Amino acid sequence: MPHKYKAIFHYFIIFLLAFVSVNLFAQKTDFSSYESELEVLAKQLVYGKNDSLKLDAHKAFIETWDFILDDPKSMRYPFDSLTTLFPILTSDDKKLRIINWHIPLDNNVNQYHAIVQYFDNKKKYQVKYLEPMLGEVKSANSLKLINNQWIGALYYQLSSFKKGSKTYYLLLGWDGNDEFSNKKIIDVLSISSKSLVFGAPIFRYKKQRLHRFILEYKEDAAVSVKYYEKNKHITFPNLIPINDDLEGLYDFYVPDGSINAFELINGSFKFKENVENPQKVNVPKIKKIDSGLFPK
Repeated sequence: MPHKYKAIFHYFIIFLLAFVSVNLFAQKTDFSSYESELEVLAKQLVYGKNDSLKLDAHKAFIETWDFILDDPKSMRYPFDSLTTLFPILTSDDKKLRIINWHIPLDNNVNQYHAIVQYFDNKKKYQVKYLEPMLGEVKSANSLKLINNQWIGALYYQLSSFKKGSKTYYLLLGWDGNDEFSNKKIIDVLSISSKSLVFGAPIFRYKKQRLHRFILEYKEDAAVSVKYYEKNKHITFPNLIPINDDLEGLYDFYVPDGSINAFELINGSFKFKENVENPQKVNVPKIKKIDSGLFPK
C-alpha cells in the first residue's frame, strides 16, 4: 500500500475509533440524563397535588422509559436515584430485571405498574410492560397468569431457583389493598417462549396446591414476609381475626405471635406451621377482643 494511502487509512482508523468512543460516551451520558428526568417525574407520581398531575407525570414517565429500553445496555444501568422511591430488582443470574412503581390515587387506591427486562430462552433481549387486572381477582391463589393479567404489587425481594431444568423467580410483594387492609403476595415468575408467566402449582399449603400465596391483613398490622436463602424458607406470621365472629373478614386479621413458613424442597414450597422465628424478634401474642365489633 502506498505511503499516502497508509496515512489516509491510519487517520480513518483514528477517526472511526474516536467516533465510536464519542457515541459510547454519549450513550452513557444519555442514560444519566434520562435518569434525572425520571427522578423528577417519579416524585410527581408519588407527591403530585392531585390525580390529574400524577397521571400526566406517569404518561411522560412511560414515554421516557420507551427511549431507554430499546437498548439492552440499559439493563445494566442501575438508576440508583430512582430506587429511593421505587424498587428496581435484578435476579442473581442477571437474566431478569423488574422496574416497579405505583401511583397513590386520591380514592385510597394504589395503581401499580411494572416493566420487566429479560433474556428469553434463546438469549434474546425482551421487554414486557405488565398490565394489572382491574377489580377484585377471584381465586387468585389458583390462577396461572401472563404479563397482561398481572396481580399488581410492589415487589421488594427477587430470588431465582430451579425445578428440574426450569428456572423460576420467586417474587415477594406488597399491595396496599385499600384503607382497611393490606396484602403480602408470594408469587413465582417464569419465562415462556412468548410471554412471562406468573404462578405455578408449586406451593403445597396443607392439602392444597396453590399457584401463589396471598396474605391479607388489617391495615395497621405489622406483617413481615421474607425469603431466607440460607435455609430456603419463606417466613410469615400466622394471622387470625381479632375475634372469632370476624373469621373470613381479613380487614380484621392480625399476627398471633407464631411464625409459619414455606420451605423450598426439590423446586416446590412446602408449608410448615409454627417454625422458629429466624429473626429472633419478640412478637407479642395479641389480646383478642370480646365478641362483637367493639370491645366491652
